[in-house]
Amino acid sequence: MESKFWDRVKPVFELRWKPGKDLLVVMVSYLLVVGSLYTATVIVGPQTGGGIPYFLLYAVLAATLCGIGIPLFWTVIIRKRPVSALGITTRWLGLSLILQLLFAGFELSGGFSGLALPSIEKLTPLVALSLCIGFFEAVFWRGWVLSRLEEAFGFIPAAILGSALYAAYHIGYAMPVEEMVFLFFIGLMYAVAFRLTRNIFILWPVFQPAGQLITLIKDGLDLPLLASVGFLEALVVMGVMVWLAGKYYKKWAAKSSS
Repeated sequence: MESKFWDRVKPVFELRWKPGKDLLVVMVSYLLVVGSLYTATVIVGPQTGGGIPYFLLYAVLAATLCGIGIPLFWTVIIRKRPVSALGITTRWLGLSLILQLLFAGFELSGGFSGLALPSIEKLTPLVALSLCIGFFEAVFWRGWVLSRLEEAFGFIPAAILGSALYAAYHIGYAMPVEEMVFLFFIGLMYAVAFRLTRNIFILWPVFQPAGQLITLIKDGLDLPLLASVGFLEALVVMGVMVWLAGKYYKKWAAKSSS
């Protein structure tokens, strides 16, 4: 019994040095995501042009194309690996959802305590944004960045480096340094949670999006109601991209084995 337990725990503490092309693509995608986000939030702003330029830069370019598209293209098309390599899998799905609800329960009980909720018209686009960007962050930060770093260096170095990159990514939101220090530890929390099942559904659609929603409400982000449609459409596009990538891999695998 103790031997089986150690066999499960041991990989968490293993260290390795196997950097490769994957890490180069990770860093390119990281820079593109942060640059697009910074342009959307700081240079353009959410109120410019009725929020359309902000949406195109944030949801379409940063999240959908760079944050989901690049990992899918490199993992499935170039490396010929299944979408499960990005944590998009049904493996341990039931356990992941149960743990997510438990984690989210603690998060929501504390995060929404004493928090003044905006009107439904103001809240709806924030919920849509949180679902869309929450999916992007679960796939990009945990399924892509953390997983590729773990393959190269082991989990502990990957969790530390990945959380540092996650914190620095919030430069794109123009966050002060003290908040980014806090987000480093949030990144560690999400990394550990993801590592339990290697399934993004331990984080999405409740646990990670709820944390973002709380932050958006506290920051007083004001988006037009129409933005809800845009973010939900972007989420659907992300889902279609994942489905197409999965279908491509199945065809390739079937052809390769025949």
